[in-house]
Amino acid sequence: MAEEWEIVKIVGTDAEAAVLVGFLNSSDIPAEAESLHASEFPTDLGRLGEVRVRVPAERAQEALALLNSREDVATGEDGAMAGAPLAGTPEGEEPIRS
Repeated sequence: MAEEWEIVKIVGTDAEAAVLVGFLNSSDIPAEAESLHASEFPTDLGRLGEVRVRVPAERAQEALALLNSREDVATGEDGAMAGAPLAGTPEGEEPIRS
């Protein structure tokens, strides 16, 4: 019987999906990007232009929580990880933000 996967995020580009898949993989959550792109050229394809990030169904809640906390840090919204140092920042140093 095949393992069931669940969509946890829909993004607009393969590059954005690759970042999210890498983030989830680095947190030991298997993830993959599913794209229906027919072309590499940036065009508005509606739903065909979506890239879906999927994880095993039993890890979906954990993946969603990680993605939400990542967005909280990125947007500055209060969340579980808001204000936490970015990965790879030595303790006591402020991360470089652009």
